[in-house]
Amino acid sequence: MELKEKIESLIQELNFEKVYVSGTPLLLRDGIYYKITFVEGLNSYVIEFASSYDEAVKNMFEDGDIYPISLGEDQLICQLRHDLKKFYLNE
Repeated sequence: MELKEKIESLIQELNFEKVYVSGTPLLLRDGIYYKITFVEGLNSYVIEFASSYDEAVKNMFEDGDIYPISLGEDQLICQLRHDLKKFYLNE
């Protein structure tokens, strides 16, 4: 399974809803909108989040955490899961 597919699987595991806001694909959970995107210049995945629909519409996302590919796939997924649960979802 490729890294992108592993991230998709993690998103499903954590019960994020896939939504579109102003044509942009986002993740929604508990009223918070998230973007997990790959930034080539950083060679990393980045989490960004907006605290409300209005912020998401205005593209007012806060910078979250960075997950470099250099971590390796398994460590990246493990760290992403841990951080999403602990710091973003407060589980």
